[in-house]
This record gives sequence, C-alpha cells and structure tokens, in this order.
Amino acid sequence: MDPNDEPFLTGERTAEGFYKTKKGLEQAISRAVAYADYADLVWCETGTPDLEFARKFAEAVHAKHPGKLLAYNCSPSFNWKKNLDDATIAKFQRELGAMGYKYQFITLAGIHSMWFNMYDLAQDYVARGMSAYVEKVQEPSSPPATAATASCPTSRKWAPATSTTSPP
Repeated sequence: MDPNDEPFLTGERTAEGFYKTKKGLEQAISRAVAYADYADLVWCETGTPDLEFARKFAEAVHAKHPGKLLAYNCSPSFNWKKNLDDATIAKFQRELGAMGYKYQFITLAGIHSMWFNMYDLAQDYVARGMSAYVEKVQEPSSPPATAATASCPTSRKWAPATSTTSPP
C-alpha cells in the first residue's frame, strides 16, 4: 500500500486482496502532486468527458507544479453526445490545451477507424464488387507521386512479389 493513499482507504479489501479506496478528484490530485516530480507528464483517467474535472485537476497540479505537462484520454468509451452538446465537443480539445493538457489522445482510434472502414468496405464490396475496393482502398492508398508521398508504403513495398510472380 502506498502511504499517499492512506487518507483514501475505506478499510475494505477486494476479493483479490487489494485495498479499496475512495476514488475521485481528491485522490487523483493527491497522487498527481505526489508523483509529478517523477513523471514527464501527469494523466488522470476519467469516466466521462468532463472539462470541469479537468480544470480542477489542472489547477491543483499547477498550483504545486507550475507548467507541468498534462495528458487527457479523449476516450472512445465515453458517450460524447450523451455527456456534451455539439458546441462543447467542438471546443473540448482547445479548452484542454489552454489548461495545460498538451498530450491529448484517443485510445484505440486507429482500430475503431479500421473496423468502421472495413465494415463499410465489406458492405460496398458485396454490392459493387471490385469497384468498391478500387475506389475505397486502392486509389486512396496510391497518392500522386510527389516528394511528400515518395516514402508512402504500398502493398508492393509491404509484400513485394518477385519478377517471376509479378503481373505483366
């Protein structure tokens, strides 16, 4: 048990033997302030997208560690539309940045995007065949040759075929 957590202990344990604590903003601030000297940046996980929680956390950390870099998980698990209106969603990252949250990330964004796009491709492939693949995958992954795109990977670079197996 970490002595920093003592004020937050409930006296109970989980079935696995872990201490139960009173979770919340105060414990998050206590931990962040206690360990900020040992971290490049400080991150507190939240259950919903919450600018007020983020603001209080940032102010408390910066009161003890001015300018400390903060991180925020813009989690795909959040029900963004249920918790925030469109205007707040649109300004969410700018406001976090102004509070000192310089590293804002979305866990699993790439895989969620891939799943959605693969589902979309599969549906269109059933309806239109190879035309769907060519339009949705092949053409966008073959940008015009420029200095900026010269190093872009292609399927031939990922899994090159030998000259004996290459199509004419």
